[in-house]
Amino acid sequence: MTTVPLFWAIALALVAATLAVLVWPLLRRKMSPAPSEDAARTAIFRDQRRQLDDDMRNGTLAAADHAAATAELTQRLGVELDADALPPPRPPGGARWVAALAAVAIVPTGAIVLYLMVGAPQALNAASAGRERPDDAQIVAMVERLAAKMAANPADANGWRLLGRSYAALGHYDESARAYAEAAGRGGDDADVLADWAEVLALARNQSVAGEPEALAQRALAKNAHHLKALALLATGAIERGDFEVSIAYWRRLQVLLPPGSPEATQTIAAIAETEKLRGQAGGAGAIGGGPAGAAVATMPEGATTPAGAAPRSMPTAPALAAAAVAGAGVDGRIEIAAALASRVAAGDTLYVFARAVEGPRRPVAVQRTRVTSWPIALHLDDTMGMAGGAPLSSVAAVIVEARVSRTGDATPHAGDLVGRSASVAPGARDVRIVIDQVVP
Repeated sequence: MTTVPLFWAIALALVAATLAVLVWPLLRRKMSPAPSEDAARTAIFRDQRRQLDDDMRNGTLAAADHAAATAELTQRLGVELDADALPPPRPPGGARWVAALAAVAIVPTGAIVLYLMVGAPQALNAASAGRERPDDAQIVAMVERLAAKMAANPADANGWRLLGRSYAALGHYDESARAYAEAAGRGGDDADVLADWAEVLALARNQSVAGEPEALAQRALAKNAHHLKALALLATGAIERGDFEVSIAYWRRLQVLLPPGSPEATQTIAAIAETEKLRGQAGGAGAIGGGPAGAAVATMPEGATTPAGAAPRSMPTAPALAAAAVAGAGVDGRIEIAAALASRVAAGDTLYVFARAVEGPRRPVAVQRTRVTSWPIALHLDDTMGMAGGAPLSSVAAVIVEARVSRTGDATPHAGDLVGRSASVAPGARDVRIVIDQVVP
């Protein structure tokens, strides 16, 4: 039974018990006195009568006095017995029923009114309200309120950090990067902020760690040599420039910080194997000019600063180079456009692809942002495309994949955007087909 029905069931039982205590005496018949009371009075009378008889035999009480005293005792006993035989005065039957009905009407109504006045009815829905999931518009509104608060109080480094995380959750990576820059510039430049800043910068730059993101990751690692996200970012950055030896060294440093046999350690081992394969294909050569195709940012849980041997708070993801080793966790297929909407899409429009768990939080478990070139567009989502601190794609039982052409380039839906959704599919599904055939109202 849920919280609200259980509360009212208990309240109803208490009101019923109260009414029973109040109404029953009004309706029941008065019981006759207990026989033991009459017997006690009779016994007292006999004792007193016997005392009078003894006094008269002993000559201490005259016969006339004895007769008068005996008559008085007898009269008094009769009065007492008659009084107990009569029920006490009661209100007429109609009045008793009126009083009972008044109690039945007034007590429940008064209890409810009093509870609404001085109680907390809203608390009844607290549990169910906590399980309700806000929609995209509500999330955007909350982030906008936070942004306004930070504009009014820009000295709050923790607030800027929270705003950075919020923008990242919406896919607004440029705004997220600016918020993290504010946090770092106002005394919040710890390893966690620097690594998160590096991550969203890389995501804003088409998942490239080269340049400023890599420099920020280096700063984070200088502050905390065991920072998991910084190590993963630097390992990915080394792969981008073809420095596989350095990448493997970072992956191995990350591996020793993870519990042996854990999913995190398994993915890191897969990343090492894939990087070694690339090193072998390159013949052990140095930089090969640009990152390998499909390279992506390695994301770690926000604030992951776990020391050696301790488990991080959520699973770090390997870069896309290791995806072949964990391909079963991905979703592959194609995205098409309905003929009726094809004319509304121009080359270069932004295409967002989100995978959300069928059951659980609305936060995407995988996100991809790309540009429209020609149709159909290949669909591939895996654990490397998860959001920082969120659950990976492989950890959920089923997902629905949504593809949306954004007219504004914004990750938040706007009127006029074109959207299509898949059926519910399990991680590892292939040949998933999405047709963009709806217009956001």
